[in-house]
Amino acid sequence: MPQLDLLTFFPQFFWSFIFFISFFFYFSYCIIPSIATPLKLRKQKLIKLADEINKKKDDSSHLLIEYDNLASNSFDESKKKLDKVMLNGTVWSNSKISTLNRGNLSKITLRFLKNCFEKESNEFIKSSSSKASKTQKKMPKKGQKRK
Repeated sequence: MPQLDLLTFFPQFFWSFIFFISFFFYFSYCIIPSIATPLKLRKQKLIKLADEINKKKDDSSHLLIEYDNLASNSFDESKKKLDKVMLNGTVWSNSKISTLNRGNLSKITLRFLKNCFEKESNEFIKSSSSKASKTQKKMPKKGQKRK
């Protein structure tokens, strides 16, 4: 085999070794740094962006917590004020009702009851007088005999 000939094997091996070593150094010092530099910059930029995003997430989560606290406090305060208004409204309406009942409405109520009593008493008198007249018609007069 001509490839393994001892006279040509060593020079082929030597020049192949020289070529690959020079190719290795050329790639190591020229090509790979020109590719690696943008990759390193990109990696650093991504790390910075990730840090900024995490910082903004922390800030936004802090803002969300603050918003939730603010909303909760405002709802609690609104509930307290509504409860106070309801209580004061009930007290006010009860006082107004009692004032009205003591004032004009008591007179009106008395008149109403008086009228009702008068109507009932008139009806009672009418009914009792009609019953009495019916019983008198049935009852014989003095000196008459019953049939």
